[in-house]
Amino acid sequence: MGINRRNILIGLGAVVGGGGALVSTGAFTTVSAERSVEVSTAGDASAFLTITGDDQYVTDDSGDGTLTIDLGGPDSNGFNQEAVTTLDGVVTITNNAADDSSATVGVSTDGADTAAAAGSASLLIEDGGDAVAEVTFYVGEQDANSIDDGSTQSIDAGNSAELDVKIDTRSDTLDDSDASTGGLTIVAEEA
Repeated sequence: MGINRRNILIGLGAVVGGGGALVSTGAFTTVSAERSVEVSTAGDASAFLTITGDDQYVTDDSGDGTLTIDLGGPDSNGFNQEAVTTLDGVVTITNNAADDSSATVGVSTDGADTAAAAGSASLLIEDGGDAVAEVTFYVGEQDANSIDDGSTQSIDAGNSAELDVKIDTRSDTLDDSDASTGGLTIVAEEA
């Protein structure tokens, strides 16, 4: 075979093609690798966000470490009719994050799957189909008479906030209430 332009071009093309195969670009289209993931859960009293209740209105009788707020209380005959009662510090929420991150804490009545943190959330309490009280939960440091500002509270690691409660039994406010009849969700989001 003689040396001519065509043979040289074919030879150079083969060298470049072979070199390109040896020195690839490193790109790939897909990678599949199985990894194990572990998630640890803890009861309300020992989780990253510790939720502890006072001994008068909160119990831990659920068996799974979650708290139950019972505003009837063990030594209570009930709240005054046609009155507004406020309870401070019914629940204490503590940020136990190990990495000094802060958490924005609020409440919601939307349920755990769709809850977004708000400064306050109201539940309508019924007895036999009749509204008997509107119970408003709010993250402390707010005036119970003006809790509709919707502000949440930021808690740095190692610090706490209190969940306060306002119980309104005035019949004229219950008739116009737009409170939920569901449950309460405490929401914490990384700030």
